[in-house]
Amino acid sequence: MTRATRWRLNPTDEMLHRAAIELGSSRIVQVLWRLPGPVPVTELRAEWRRLDRGLLSRTAVPGTVPAARSRWVMASNTHALAIDRTPLTPDTALAWADTQVLTPLPAGSTRLWRLAAAPCADGCLVSLTVPHFRSDGLGILRAIAARTPARPPHDSDLTDALGQTVRALTRTAPWLLRLPHRRRLDILRTLAQPSPPARTPGPASRPRYFSTAVVTVQADAWRAAARHRHGTDNTLLLEIAANLVRTHVPRTARQDVQVGVPMSLRDSPRDEQANALVVVPLSLPGGAANHEDLQPTRQATKALLRRSGAHSATLVPEALWHLLPARAAAALKAPGAQQTDVVASNFGHPDDGVTTFAGRTADSLALRTMNVPGLLPDRARLRASLCLVQSGGRMTVTVTGMPDHFGDSARLNRCVSEEFAAWGIPVQSWWSPAPHPVQKG
Repeated sequence: MTRATRWRLNPTDEMLHRAAIELGSSRIVQVLWRLPGPVPVTELRAEWRRLDRGLLSRTAVPGTVPAARSRWVMASNTHALAIDRTPLTPDTALAWADTQVLTPLPAGSTRLWRLAAAPCADGCLVSLTVPHFRSDGLGILRAIAARTPARPPHDSDLTDALGQTVRALTRTAPWLLRLPHRRRLDILRTLAQPSPPARTPGPASRPRYFSTAVVTVQADAWRAAARHRHGTDNTLLLEIAANLVRTHVPRTARQDVQVGVPMSLRDSPRDEQANALVVVPLSLPGGAANHEDLQPTRQATKALLRRSGAHSATLVPEALWHLLPARAAAALKAPGAQQTDVVASNFGHPDDGVTTFAGRTADSLALRTMNVPGLLPDRARLRASLCLVQSGGRMTVTVTGMPDHFGDSARLNRCVSEEFAAWGIPVQSWWSPAPHPVQKG
């Protein structure tokens, strides 16, 4: 993949651009910093200006010739830094974070992303919200860490159109020959299906804005719980995600839990793609919660990731997908995150350029993804989402869940604390001054 190709919209970028229309909501990624001590407005403004010179300040423009993909171009963010002078409390901090997520950042506008800050306890709470179609979580973290301005490559639409056409022609025939006959028939049937009729919104179509719980745990305690059960850090996250569904989302005992596992497709630290991931579904047994052996989940995850890759985003090669009419391309996309029961995203240990913001090293760092204005339960399967990020010797886990099953944020926080207690892991709520004790049984 060339640098010019990375500045062209891939299938995931294009799918996310259309998600607001298809699912009635858009996806927002939020990064939250808890910074020690008061932060001068001048330093926050300097960070805003730095981010505005980076990869977050890009907008998509269509190709000027047939077959050329849309491309990213640099743009200026017209959404000014938002400073709230009213100190936040444990009772108001989450509502303030929700306000940042709910502030519109529509596609096609020049409001590209939002940086906001407010005093909180003895320090400062800072929020960065970015539409998912503009970048995925890893892309946002890399944009935050970058210290040099972004520079778009020189690339013509004609060159891209010719390249796309050649790739589609030369790769489609071998790909078709390798497909089993039944698989070819399935694709043809999918293409032949008429567009679904527009549905009249009913009570089940009312958007549900997810509740949120943010907890911090000691990385050593997390690691010990995973190793004791023959698992890894990531395996434990996946099992916790599945357990929350098993325990709180009604289903038949034999029905598997589909856990969405984001798989990064970036091949270098300097990869400038906006969205470079696919969400692959991991099937785990339903029934009662599992707090014992993580080995089956570990083996199933390894097998899934071995057979997954860039091809997992669409049911046909990407070059061919881009050349199809919009309806046909949409029909041939693979089910994404919103068609799994729960998504579990492990962002690992970000660069120091992320944890250090406005001249201060964050006490804690959190990420979450939210549907705005909410998720439509009759059009999407997703019921919960987990994001894990590590800074220093601590891990912060953000859990969002549909209120129909998990209640409000206070109740979801209790559900999460109980789940962690079953693993023997004490948690500290972001909005509570005292840690939740471990109470097994």
